[in-house]
Amino acid sequence: MTALTVETPAGEPVIIMKRTLNAPRTLVWKAFTRPEHVAQWWASKRFGTLKVAKLDLRAGGEWRYEQTSPDGNTIAFIGSYLEVIEPEKIVNTFGIENMFDDKAVVETHTFVEGDGVTYYTSSTRCDSMEIRDGMVASGMEEGARESMDQLDALLETLARQ
Repeated sequence: MTALTVETPAGEPVIIMKRTLNAPRTLVWKAFTRPEHVAQWWASKRFGTLKVAKLDLRAGGEWRYEQTSPDGNTIAFIGSYLEVIEPEKIVNTFGIENMFDDKAVVETHTFVEGDGVTYYTSSTRCDSMEIRDGMVASGMEEGARESMDQLDALLETLARQ
């Protein structure tokens, strides 16, 4: 395991995140693609519970994750899958219900195995620098770090099963 690195290349509406995960790629793939696993790591526990309402993992399929805060408010994260190559790559759109409705945010997740670990890279391409910078300013990096720590803990548990 390594710390999450986050890059925002100058002049490009892109966010690149990388982390080495101490698990084989097949196990990381399961954590990313099975609803019962995604619900355990994908969102910050500080902001409530996560329900995976839809995860239709195929090109053209849709996903929907609903995070409910302790006060009962729900935020829905939504998107569709553009490309799925098991266990190497997932390309999907990303949105928050009633936000970014007319904007394109596309995430590419790659999983490369080497020496028993998985090198994970997420590249998020936004319509504009304004959207990219807004995502960064929203606390996305802190949330991503927390999610990756939760993913590491889940992978450790899954490896023992």
